[in-house]
Amino acid sequence: MTVRLAETRTTCRLCESPALWKAVPLSPLPVASPNVGMSARIAETAPADLWQCRDCGFLQLATIVNPEFQYRNFQYFTGISVGLREHFGELIGGLAKSGDIGPGKLVVDIGSNDGSLLRFAKDLGARVVGIDPAEKIARAATEAGIPTIADFFNRAMGARMAADHGRADVIISNNTVANIDDLDDFFGGMDTLLSPSGLVIIETQYGLDVLQKTLLDVIYHEHVSYFAVKPTARYLAALGLELVDAEKIAPKGGSIRFHIQRQGGPRPVSPRVAALIAEEEAAGLYGTPMYEAFNARIAAIGAELRTRLETSRQRTGRALAYGSSVGCAALVHYFDLGPHIDAVFDDTPLTNYMRTSAGNVPVLSGRQLINEAPTDVVVLAWRYARNIAANQPEFAKAGGRFVQALPEVVAVV
Repeated sequence: MTVRLAETRTTCRLCESPALWKAVPLSPLPVASPNVGMSARIAETAPADLWQCRDCGFLQLATIVNPEFQYRNFQYFTGISVGLREHFGELIGGLAKSGDIGPGKLVVDIGSNDGSLLRFAKDLGARVVGIDPAEKIARAATEAGIPTIADFFNRAMGARMAADHGRADVIISNNTVANIDDLDDFFGGMDTLLSPSGLVIIETQYGLDVLQKTLLDVIYHEHVSYFAVKPTARYLAALGLELVDAEKIAPKGGSIRFHIQRQGGPRPVSPRVAALIAEEEAAGLYGTPMYEAFNARIAAIGAELRTRLETSRQRTGRALAYGSSVGCAALVHYFDLGPHIDAVFDDTPLTNYMRTSAGNVPVLSGRQLINEAPTDVVVLAWRYARNIAANQPEFAKAGGRFVQALPEVVAVV
């Protein structure tokens, strides 16, 4: 009997309501993303449609890929994301300034990856513990001086960590909570681990930015949730927690940073919480027209990208793209680019080829682009389009151009 690696939930991840509607229909994706590897052996695909709860407004995927499969052999290292370490340094610096992090304070990072964030806290004299299920990465972080537990975080783990290390003064979880299906177990673990006056910092993709900024490339199987302030504040209150601040931040094209404490904790609630809820409501995040406009926009972008690639193929015999990350691979499926691409280039490839609806497309090193005839290259890794173009001066000198795929199709100048 074949064991499937993905299953489907039928209720809201936050409020358990069955009132879900398909807000953004999308093409299915392979369950083995470039971050996971094993794409040569795993052919299974699963839906990647974005659903919204009509009761609480939460945005989510109904598909859940087996987390043991997805994360035990995770290949992505924080260090390969341009600017992310610098962002972490600024975050820790701010928490040090507020007095939340300092000598002797216990700082826990859930989803700590290679320990980049915790190293900043350790340098300030804090005690640090990371937890991440990617065994190879956790082992490397520990060997590099950042003690890291190679496991998933939940209530039981929170109790174990509290017993072993004491209650945490600060718990940080950046770009992880969106990957968790059982949020009650996850937040319950933080409640168990957090000191009475402690602070939780969570950074995650912001649902409103996803729609307004056309951040289609952040929608894929790893990200099962797309948070917004209104449903999050309601959910935390039901758990005995309090959202004391929310701020928009730049990473991933548009993210949100939540500051959380126990109800009645020492921090006042920032007026930004109410202001952002009002902004979400005014923008139409909890209605339907915003999603209709988003769907129309991505359909038009896909059509333009396919036309550009076909024009390149007719002119040079080759249609090229740049970027092979999990988000880039998702765009290939959502825009149906598989039949229209002959090769994908990447500066830090995690795979040798990309699985598409039209078969496997080879992934080549960015250094090899100079061997191609000058043409328009579609940059799927659109946030880094300027850096990519700057690093290919010979290709550009020969007449090659770079065209970013999102949030609109434009040439990089």
